[in-house]
Amino acid sequence: MSIKRFNETISFKKYVSPKEYKEINELEAYCILTDKITLKLELDYKLNLYTNSEIDSDNINEFLYYINGNLVSYLGISCFGKNIGEINGMTHPNYRKKGFFKKLFSLAMNECNQRNFRKILLLTDAKSSSGIEFIKSVHGKYDFSEYRMNLPNIPSFEKKNLITLRLAKKSDKKEIARQNSLYWGLDEKTKESANEEISNQYTYLTILKDQIIGKISLEYNDNSVYIFGFGILPNFRSQGYGKETLKEVLNLLHEKDISYIELDVECKNSTALNLYKYCGFEEKTVMNYYSINT
Repeated sequence: MSIKRFNETISFKKYVSPKEYKEINELEAYCILTDKITLKLELDYKLNLYTNSEIDSDNINEFLYYINGNLVSYLGISCFGKNIGEINGMTHPNYRKKGFFKKLFSLAMNECNQRNFRKILLLTDAKSSSGIEFIKSVHGKYDFSEYRMNLPNIPSFEKKNLITLRLAKKSDKKEIARQNSLYWGLDEKTKESANEEISNQYTYLTILKDQIIGKISLEYNDNSVYIFGFGILPNFRSQGYGKETLKEVLNLLHEKDISYIELDVECKNSTALNLYKYCGFEEKTVMNYYSINT
């Protein structure tokens, strides 16, 4: 569906198609270069939803504003569980303060209200003056922050053989979903799925004496890797298995042509922060989350 007004077009989409993925990526790259900030648009996840025939939805998640056929503003809704909607987006620097993003936001809030999210979060880089200004204008209230951490030089670690890693298979889908629900309250429509379904994502299961005790996922993008979906089952925490899992993954990546590794972690999660810093990760940027009244 779309609305036209002279040379302006607003498009509403359930999913991001390859064409829109390219347009959004180009706008994102320009905004990052100009503003020197980070965006968290979840585009690869959204494209995977488009290409995964098992996933269907009537929800509108993508809002795109075009001028003369060029994408100038974008807003996306993501939901990874717990009935929480996350909103992020951007506007080309030359088209800001013209009400384009505000219009998309109004449409997105209508969609969120129809879906009865129990909570709506707006995301912005802590250094983004335009993002913070907009969130203040809609009365967003600070909720929490995440560090984006990176590891430009991948170390290798001595192998202790406490645990082993096994690539997840399609038959492990229920176990992955179970752990997602246990750790984060996520449903099956998350960033993870079986390795056969998404070509650039790989989930590894942590094995202790033939028992699955955790998991960790990798998303490959050119010569970089993003780590996500990392968790250890409660009965096996504080015993060093999380550290050994991460070290095993880093050993695996050390042997590949990977330039750097990234991950996100909540700033208040001191246990995870200490683990990542022990392995050489450094804080790169801060992403702030703000809640907004529906």
